[in-house]
Amino acid sequence: MIQTYDALINAFALHVGMDAAALAATQEIVIEGLSVGLLYEGDASMGDIVYFTQLGTPAPQRVASVYKTMLEANNLWVGTGGCTLGIQPDTGVVVLCGRIDVVDVSAESLALLLDAFTDTALFWQKVVADTAADTAASMSPADYLLLG
Repeated sequence: MIQTYDALINAFALHVGMDAAALAATQEIVIEGLSVGLLYEGDASMGDIVYFTQLGTPAPQRVASVYKTMLEANNLWVGTGGCTLGIQPDTGVVVLCGRIDVVDVSAESLALLLDAFTDTALFWQKVVADTAADTAASMSPADYLLLG
């Protein structure tokens, strides 16, 4: 399966106009200012593409509010576009991550998936940074469906 992943990364790079060797070396793409990491997780018989980005750290006085909002959004993935919000244990940095079976994606569909992922990540980056605090605080769980 790692060969399938490598071929997909190569085809994806060509599809989006990147240098395939550079993408293969870094496993990272910058989309709308966000650094999105890619990795293969699995073995020789099956595996997933994992994609992720860091969204920042909430101010200390906002941690409880941001974490509560993240948990509500994570519930059945209603506010995360099918991805998961988490917190890096050592740093407190908020991370958005997703995964898809490597055989279920093409270069074109990966580009679309990462585009939607970026839209969701940019929203949550604003929530974490408090530049969308009024919006997030006033959202109900049903409103999160608009992000999915």
